[in-house]
Amino acid sequence: MNAVVEQTPNLPPAVARRGINEGQWRTLMNNLYPGASGESVLMVWDYCAARKLDPLKKPCHIVPMQVKNPNGDYVWRDVVLPGIYEYRTTAHRTGQYLGHSTPVYGEIVDVAGTMAPSFCEMTIYRWNPVANLRAEYPVKVLFTEYVALKKDGKPNQRWAKAPLQMLTKCAEAAGLREAFPDELGGVPTMEEMEGQMVDEPLRQVDLGPRPDTSEVDTDLVARWVSDITDTLNQDKEEADIAADLREVNTKLSQFPELFTVVLDKLAADKIISKANYRKYLAIGTERAHA
Repeated sequence: MNAVVEQTPNLPPAVARRGINEGQWRTLMNNLYPGASGESVLMVWDYCAARKLDPLKKPCHIVPMQVKNPNGDYVWRDVVLPGIYEYRTTAHRTGQYLGHSTPVYGEIVDVAGTMAPSFCEMTIYRWNPVANLRAEYPVKVLFTEYVALKKDGKPNQRWAKAPLQMLTKCAEAAGLREAFPDELGGVPTMEEMEGQMVDEPLRQVDLGPRPDTSEVDTDLVARWVSDITDTLNQDKEEADIAADLREVNTKLSQFPELFTVVLDKLAADKIISKANYRKYLAIGTERAHA
């Protein structure tokens, strides 16, 4: 694979406008969300700012998901979702969260080769200052209703490796949403949605102004496009190519303006569409976590 000529420009305007310093940006891009695009990492920053959370504590996650478009086809898209850590943090901040009961599990069943408890029950406790008592919010979640399945009908890697942990987190999340509806809203956690597909039609959303790409070096764009093209044309398995593309993307996505122009060029030259580019990144991320 050709070596990319790296430059260290000033922080991109979209990053600087948010008051993010170089150390924070590199930590977000290289340590907390490696492989994610700069645009997606900025979504995390904006999400945390709105929720008054510290993004460097990784309270939320960037989850590549297949979202149905108006034509009925599924396209890959990065979605920012809270983690169970954010749920716990937000609940504790109310000063009314009193913890939860010991989880109770159902009988162990075989789900397409994965041995897992059939259900998890848990009770969330919250202090009610008006009634001057401890309110209880019992929940019960079924493994078959939450498990994320692959195309072959088997649980995905995360659910197959840690079914008890995943089901317990889903039960806790469901209980916290019931006990703290105003604080948490209806957004599911990453643990609940990882590996799932969204059937709601994909709508065009105004994500704000497009980055100013007028000063992007065209020669630098050409070198990145060449490097990515060589990566895609390697005589390797798809998963290996995806892993290599993820490494290249980790460097490129630190600079949103350059990243935008490169993706535009790749799509315009019919080298790879933006949807398929993100699909490769999703495969590469799954490979890295294997």
